Amino acid sequence: MSYPHVRVAASGPTVYFATARDYADAADWTSRVATGWVRTRGREPVRLHESAERVHLVGGWTRLNASDEPILRNRVTYILTRPGLSWGIQARFALGAYEGNDEAAAGSAAEDATELVRRFYDALAAGDAHACAGFCRYPLIDVGVGEVRRFVDGEELARDVDGRMTGFGSVTVRAAQAGPDGVLVEVLADHSPGGGEQTVLVAGRWSGSWQIAGISRMLTP
Repeated sequence: MSYPHVRVAASGPTVYFATARDYADAADWTSRVATGWVRTRGREPVRLHESAERVHLVGGWTRLNASDEPILRNRVTYILTRPGLSWGIQARFALGAYEGNDEAAAGSAAEDATELVRRFYDALAAGDAHACAGFCRYPLIDVGVGEVRRFVDGEELARDVDGRMTGFGSVTVRAAQAGPDGVLVEVLADHSPGGGEQTVLVAGRWSGSWQIAGISRMLTP
């Protein structure tokens, strides 16, 4: 891991570990074993975006019981960073564990989440920082290289957005991974002054509405 390390669940809690000791002390396999879990089969990871200091890696896992039957599935995006000489996982964006394969629910979730992110970027383009803040869940996680920012409320996020407002030449939004209650949304954007960004946002269904829970942004020249 890279520390601080954060685990963001699209429709669940966010867990923050300041140090490796904090992470190790919190490790507990009891609840997983109680479900009949014996082993986990991982999905082949795919690099979505990469730079010299950060990689967005999409993957996931399926937990299996002793009869090799699936118990739970999850789709996960890992944000790997190199803050020093070595790589580590700075953050994990999880869509939420679920049983079976409900493609219809995942497809509907993908539509809802991509529409939410489009509205977020429309608000950015319009310079409406408070509207941006209204599309997010708190604490909102913003992953950097060797750092994790936690915005505690909309006012704090609005002040930050105001300080770095950028115009856009073009914005492409698509669902890179989708589950019934969480979606990893990819954004490719050109900035009007030059350069651009490759960004992933994790959005989930929270208190009856879709909200953005985490973001990782790579600036491009």
